Amino acid sequence: MKPMHALIGGTLLLAATLPALAEDNTTQLELTASSQREVANDQLDVTLYVQESQAQPAALADSLNRKTAAAMAVARSYGAVQASSGNYSTWPQYDKNNQIKGWQGRSEIHLRSGDFVQTAQLVARLQQSMLLGNVDFSVSEQARKRIEQQMLPEAIAQLQATAKVAAGALGKSHVSVRELSIGNNGNAPRPMMAMMAKRANIGPESVAAPDWQAGTSMLQLQVSGKLDLK
Repeated sequence: MKPMHALIGGTLLLAATLPALAEDNTTQLELTASSQREVANDQLDVTLYVQESQAQPAALADSLNRKTAAAMAVARSYGAVQASSGNYSTWPQYDKNNQIKGWQGRSEIHLRSGDFVQTAQLVARLQQSMLLGNVDFSVSEQARKRIEQQMLPEAIAQLQATAKVAAGALGKSHVSVRELSIGNNGNAPRPMMAMMAKRANIGPESVAAPDWQAGTSMLQLQVSGKLDLK
């Protein structure tokens, strides 16, 4: 897995209200600070599907169900990959006279894993009978929470440092936080590198396993506070 990159300069946004001088000579400020980190993606989500046409809806449903069940059975043999059912739909096909001439359907399965190699091998195996719908790399919930716990002290420290600068500029010597809110802006994935085919020990009808490059995501944690300067 690609190592996590350290924060390159915390982003600071200063949204200070005009000095509101109360009778006790207190100035109120509203500040926002954020900390960012570029983190290696450690989770892979893949959607595969089967789509076909049949003259009768029952025959279509039977075929879709059998192929989807077979794919799920294969997926369950890969212990590091979580497999689940996806969208399932059927719809009529019409001729030029607006009469139903057949039926078409699509059935999906979703894969999720942190083991990219095993997932790629499974996807290659399933692509012998299914089509690849979507591939998405991201930071897992566990990793995101761990990184946010590391970024929180940094963001708060940035907030306090900016407040002290503002207090000094206004001739104040004491800073107190009245309110503090914490939020994140989610994952901003970096573009994934091009997928390459890696062929090894495959038969004439097998599919080469994709050599995926997971890339990174930019995580951001933001803190906003209302402070009193005295």
